[in-house]
Amino acid sequence: MSGVNARRATKPGAAVSWRRFAALAFVGLIATASTLMGAGTAAAASDGRIVSVNSDGTLLNVVFAATGLAAGQSIDPASVTMNVGGKAIPSEAKAIGTTGAQDPIAVLAMDVSGSMAGARLTAAQAAARQFLQTVPPSTKVGLVTFSDTATERVKPTNDRGAVTKLIDGLSAAGDTALYDATVLATKTVGVSGPRTIVLFSDGTDTSSKATLRSAQTAVKDSGAVLDAVSLGTDTAQVAALKALAVSGKGQVIATSNLNQLTAAFTEAARDITNQVTIVGKVPAALAGTNGNVTVGAKAGGASISDSAFVTIPTAATSAPANAQDFGPIAVQSASSPFTNPLVIVLGALLLFVGLAALLAVALRSDTPAERREQKVTRKLSIYTLSGRGAVQTSQTTALGDSGVARSAVDLANRVVVNRDFETMLSLRLERAAIPLKSAEWLLLHIGVALGGALLLLLLSGGKLLPTIIGLIIGVLLPGAFLSFRERRRKSAFLTQMPETLQLIAGSLSSGYSLPQAVDAVVQDATPPMSTEFNRALIEARLGVPIEDALDGIAERMQSVDFSWVVMAIRIQREVGGNLAEVLTTVAATMRERERLRRQVEVLSAEGRLSAWILGSLPVVFALYLLLTRPEYLQPLYTTLLGWVLLILAGILMVVGVLWLSKTVKVEV
Repeated sequence: MSGVNARRATKPGAAVSWRRFAALAFVGLIATASTLMGAGTAAAASDGRIVSVNSDGTLLNVVFAATGLAAGQSIDPASVTMNVGGKAIPSEAKAIGTTGAQDPIAVLAMDVSGSMAGARLTAAQAAARQFLQTVPPSTKVGLVTFSDTATERVKPTNDRGAVTKLIDGLSAAGDTALYDATVLATKTVGVSGPRTIVLFSDGTDTSSKATLRSAQTAVKDSGAVLDAVSLGTDTAQVAALKALAVSGKGQVIATSNLNQLTAAFTEAARDITNQVTIVGKVPAALAGTNGNVTVGAKAGGASISDSAFVTIPTAATSAPANAQDFGPIAVQSASSPFTNPLVIVLGALLLFVGLAALLAVALRSDTPAERREQKVTRKLSIYTLSGRGAVQTSQTTALGDSGVARSAVDLANRVVVNRDFETMLSLRLERAAIPLKSAEWLLLHIGVALGGALLLLLLSGGKLLPTIIGLIIGVLLPGAFLSFRERRRKSAFLTQMPETLQLIAGSLSSGYSLPQAVDAVVQDATPPMSTEFNRALIEARLGVPIEDALDGIAERMQSVDFSWVVMAIRIQREVGGNLAEVLTTVAATMRERERLRRQVEVLSAEGRLSAWILGSLPVVFALYLLLTRPEYLQPLYTTLLGWVLLILAGILMVVGVLWLSKTVKVEV
């Protein structure tokens, strides 16, 4: 519909235009974001989170917490359920502070910078005292303060009086070392048990030596929960605290009202109170496996749950693994004969002996059949005129002139001939200028494939899947190398073609015949042009028409441009004309096309490099994980969902690579 018709179709009282609608939607989005980050401590919906999880192979210990519960609400220990990999396991839950439950640890990180002076510090001190009264009596509380620098005031302790006295004696001055305080709090909170850091600040970082990224890493590595209380709703301030809370799988409570500061600290304390410790018995069938541990419970009349990845060792040798850190987990290696040092040494010795025996056999210049033939020849030599046996010339191969090498090449030659594979492979080897016969290349191809499989077999400790991947890489790598050599040689041929045609045209203008002009190219040009023209000149001297010999160059190099040149030579031979002038014009045209081709390659270099990186990075990283931490990838090839994801990822990878290659490939 045209613009005029569109305006006519608009009736009075119709909806606002799409531009106005987009503006209103944008304003609504900003208002929604402001509401979510606004100056208040509106209650969030209740949810569950796994604070920590560890296993010794027999028992699975989990600390589970509820967030966003109202006052008086808590997790019902009787409603707690736990399963690993979708399989329910028997478990017992106990509330924090009861007999048999792990004692929690909390660290208060308080902002005492100059901006906190006066009423702000007084409100923060009152909120901190309320925090101490709200957390369970068994909770050990530590205190870290920060202004210009971060200071550990007291390590986690049950002495509430000592912590309260330190809080009452705080004074405000200096800048804000927020990130340094976060790193220090992760060290103060310890490395085991239910641990929570309550980080309070009224501004952004101004004096830390640490960065936001390093503070996030410290929180994540510690495995402690980090809840942040923000006095102020400045976007940059809340964003920094949000980043730290996400690393600690916690929450941000933002308020600009001093009267609501106590409620914010109380909410953080209730999250510590609303924790249960769960002990589950791991079935023998799950020992040595990994998967997601899922905990569900009832709290405040609502269902809450959370999941975390866990690796269950086969023996009680694992260190605690936290739900917030999905990094490497110490597990007992799977038993394999290839992991035994004695077996590895014995295998290396057997491999050395086998290679030595193979080398000794390969260095023999004759086979048993040849030795029998030589014996018969010596016996019959007395009946010849000279009394000497016939001199036999040995067949030399690129792999050596030994009997083993000749036998292997003969066998491979029969394979390529019977499979009608020799013609195509020979043409590709000639095009790539690789001085090997089809049978010799086939043997090298098989050797690379077996070598790749053997290499990954040894690197992976005898696992089957890496061995298969090594075999696949070994099968594909020689073909990729051959294609690379073909493309590079063809590109060099196209680059040299304008100068070559100019040289032929100049020789013809000087009175040379076409064969003499070709000989001038052989003398003055460089490979691959000189090599191809030398072959054409030899064929012409053996009786092949010079046009047919040059046409062979175009066929071997798959050059449409050169085939047109040969066509021009044929036409000139039949109808006459000035061939030098024709070749000069063609050379000028090709020179411009080559300049344009190079310009296109420069402009598309970034896209082509991106295609290579994006296409190879997932494969390379998956191979690295397969060799170093195969248990991470095990669900991908041991479960139905994993296979579906692998197939889907493969399809998307192929489509993406083809799309990128078509995008950056420009025909000139």
